[in-house]
Amino acid sequence: MQNTALPIVGLGAGTHAKSLLEALRSSGAFDVVALVDDDPARVGAELLGLPIRGAETLAELRDEGVADAFAGIGGVGSSEARKSAFSRLLDEGFRLPPIIHAAAHVSSFARVGHGCHVLAAAVINADAELGDNVIVNTAAVVEHDCRIGSHVHVGPGALLGGLVTLEADAQIGMGAVVIQERTIGARAFVAAGAVVVDDVPAGARVAGVPARPLG
Repeated sequence: MQNTALPIVGLGAGTHAKSLLEALRSSGAFDVVALVDDDPARVGAELLGLPIRGAETLAELRDEGVADAFAGIGGVGSSEARKSAFSRLLDEGFRLPPIIHAAAHVSSFARVGHGCHVLAAAVINADAELGDNVIVNTAAVVEHDCRIGSHVHVGPGALLGGLVTLEADAQIGMGAVVIQERTIGARAFVAAGAVVVDDVPAGARVAGVPARPLG
């Protein structure tokens, strides 16, 4: 049978890229042909059996017919590196499809933006909307009618109740809970294990049960 998987390249060969490789291999929709990285210490090595090439080879891969790419960068506390990789791939002319693990559940009524990562056991329920370059990490839950801005990271095991809004670049830590109808402002940080019962202003950092501002 002819292989119909589309070739794809990853920019960034750190630890988050391992989860993405697992997700891509689970779905079978894409064939990862290489990872590229700017770090000379990584170039020439392998990650889960894939060669790591210098990032200067992106244009070469594009010319060889690789049209799709992903930003293989996670990040806790800041989305800047992932945003930079996302923009760089767009500037290079690549498409950035969403990467969805076969063991995730994404409602057919949800909307998932370019370059999103939805990892194993994650749930995206009906009428939830994800902007571009969002990570919904392992076993996280995004309930119905949530609005997730671009470049947000929802950490492993985090739970967002219905009608939650996460504005652009917000970071939700591992196992955190945001109750229904709350808004987390742009660039805000919710620490691991926090329970958010009130809105969080843009740029604020909160932790605890219930969540309170960090000093």
